[in-house]
Amino acid sequence: KHEKIASIHFDIGCVRSELGHFRAALHHFGICLSQRREWLGFDHVDVADVLLHMASIYTKENDFELAANCLQDSDEIWKSKLENSEKLLSVLMISGKRWKAIHRYEETEANFEQALEMAITLHGQKHELVADILLDLGEFLQEISQAQQAFFCFDESIEIRSALFGADSPSVAKAEYSKGVAHIFQGQFDEAAACLNRALTIRQEKLGRMDSAVGDTLNTIGFLQLKMGNINGRDALDPLMEALEIRRSVGNKGKVVSTLQNILSLYKKRKDYESCIEVNSDILVVRQDDFGPAHERVAEAWINLGSVQASAGKFVEARASYEEALRVRSRNHGYQHRLVAQVIFKIGSLSSRQGQFDDAKKFFEEYLRIRAEDSDPDEEMARALTLMGDLQKETGAKSMAQINWMSAIETYQQLGYEDDHKKIIRLQERQKSLGHMIGLFGFGRRESFARRESGDASRRKSSGSVADNLSVLGLNLGLALDDNASAVSKLTMPM
Repeated sequence: KHEKIASIHFDIGCVRSELGHFRAALHHFGICLSQRREWLGFDHVDVADVLLHMASIYTKENDFELAANCLQDSDEIWKSKLENSEKLLSVLMISGKRWKAIHRYEETEANFEQALEMAITLHGQKHELVADILLDLGEFLQEISQAQQAFFCFDESIEIRSALFGADSPSVAKAEYSKGVAHIFQGQFDEAAACLNRALTIRQEKLGRMDSAVGDTLNTIGFLQLKMGNINGRDALDPLMEALEIRRSVGNKGKVVSTLQNILSLYKKRKDYESCIEVNSDILVVRQDDFGPAHERVAEAWINLGSVQASAGKFVEARASYEEALRVRSRNHGYQHRLVAQVIFKIGSLSSRQGQFDDAKKFFEEYLRIRAEDSDPDEEMARALTLMGDLQKETGAKSMAQINWMSAIETYQQLGYEDDHKKIIRLQERQKSLGHMIGLFGFGRRESFARRESGDASRRKSSGSVADNLSVLGLNLGLALDDNASAVSKLTMPM
């Protein structure tokens, strides 16, 4: 009776995980784990199975420490309870991939190597499972920059697959593809092209032109052409457009976005901003269709669209895109959030580019107010302080300009920039252009920020209301999230 209840919680956890409801999945797995430990003991293989599933969810939640704890406990149970067997072999491979996902490479290598040794013992050297493990091991070794060992594993896997299935089999193409990717990361582009073209020929012939594996190969070939600098002809664009067609047909939205981003890189290198706008608009629609209008990835897509619109000189459209991102992030995170400040910074930068200095100053002050208590400065903060100083110089507030430039220098220094870095030198030249160095007074970023006049907008206290905070900036983002879908659909561009 108790095991049936535990099993029901386990099944619900699996379903919740598939749906992406990770917190709910962990809740049910946790109940199952407690019940199985109580009734079966802490070292039962069914307990290990739950821990393995929980490790996967913690990894997706980026909680690598808890994922590692689950994997360690799970490995100890499996290895103590199972002798050399197909079940243990399968678990070692699954666990090895989970260790790899959380960047615990020592455990990854140990599990893969134990699995390889066990597979050879159980099945002999020339077995499909041995070829599969060699391929996984090769991909792992490439990831940790052990290229020579990685290519040995790839070649061994290809040799076994060729002997078992023939040199023109999809199994061989899979290993050739992985070997080609490894050559790309080694900068060996000619070798990469040879491997990828072999994989493409086999996959098109054996699997059909519209197979997802063909799409993957074409996408990687297009990426390779980009890496080789072939941006002006059709060498990169044609395989990417064909990959996009296949991936749209298959329906994998994540891969569709990946190919669109490669196409976007091509158009950016060409400085073809109109095409960039089309592709970014397409990415936005795919993201919204995949995650809904209020997801962080949708906010990121709005920001990317706004940035390329700004590059194209379409400032009104860029402002509208940034405001959409601001609306989504304000609702998701609350107004006093770093991600909200990031969008406010971009709107301020846009206003500055348009020569709207009063407007820009207002946005930069609000950005700095939100970030004032941030203990983790970054380059964006340094750029905001720099631009704020530039605006203050333009409006005659030279002392405040000096303070912000000095704060920008200190921020860059906190980030590890040397005194002879061009960004610091340019800021020092700005200071000298005004005839004195405010840094002699020893103002730090926080101290100088606090010395501003009492009427400065940067000293404004938050009202706590997102709408009120936005209204201070002259923004009215009242469009309901549900209405956003129809608004975005107008941006869709045929690809």
